[in-house]
Amino acid sequence: MADRLMDTSLGLMLSAARLTARISFFGAFGLLLVTQGNPRELQGTARIFHYLNAAPPTTLFRWQKGEGYEVVVYNSATDEEEVKPALFQPVRWSLTYLLWPKKHSQPKDVMVRAALLAFLARLLFFIFFFLGSFCLLGWLAVTQSWHWGVALEVLAVHQLAFARTHTYFVWLRGWLFVVIGPGVWMYLQGGTFETIAVCTVGALVTIAILGQWYMATSRRFEHMRDVGRDLGIGPFAPKRRGRLW
Repeated sequence: MADRLMDTSLGLMLSAARLTARISFFGAFGLLLVTQGNPRELQGTARIFHYLNAAPPTTLFRWQKGEGYEVVVYNSATDEEEVKPALFQPVRWSLTYLLWPKKHSQPKDVMVRAALLAFLARLLFFIFFFLGSFCLLGWLAVTQSWHWGVALEVLAVHQLAFARTHTYFVWLRGWLFVVIGPGVWMYLQGGTFETIAVCTVGALVTIAILGQWYMATSRRFEHMRDVGRDLGIGPFAPKRRGRLW
């Protein structure tokens, strides 16, 4: 009876494996592009531009690996340079990372120009990928299949989680293949199994995002986050701040 209900052939399993790899890779890469235009990222870049633009004309910015740009200000009263701690640090995985100069000390005008380019890049990502993705998925959900609405819901939860925690929760992780793989195999069975697969995978990915969001913000996990930051290990280590999980 099970054989007549479910196709367990090797060919279908191989097709499901290939489709799982494509969905995981392109889906995660798509989330990366969308998140580059997240309103929080756009707002953060605007604040950096405002800060740099308001700095004194003689201010220098010196790149320190792992810390960011330390600020070098000339004190006319003591005729000495004062070095202040870094106030911002471009994230390595960000697509705007290469726009920031990192060799030698940089004058204010160079940094302001880099910040403006980074802001314009974020604005383009916001228009074409952030807003564009929501509009495209909404249009597909209305005109093609309501299944696209599940993808729209996952995208909305992911972007809200990122905006609140500045941490990615979906990337090429092992659990993602484990969740999507069986779902794709079931989807390829056709019929009612398509709806079951889409709803199940969407629910599991959403629960995973919400669970990790809770871990990143709840007081119950505050000790674990503090230990991770102090020892530099685990998902809450400083080196993973704002990075892909």
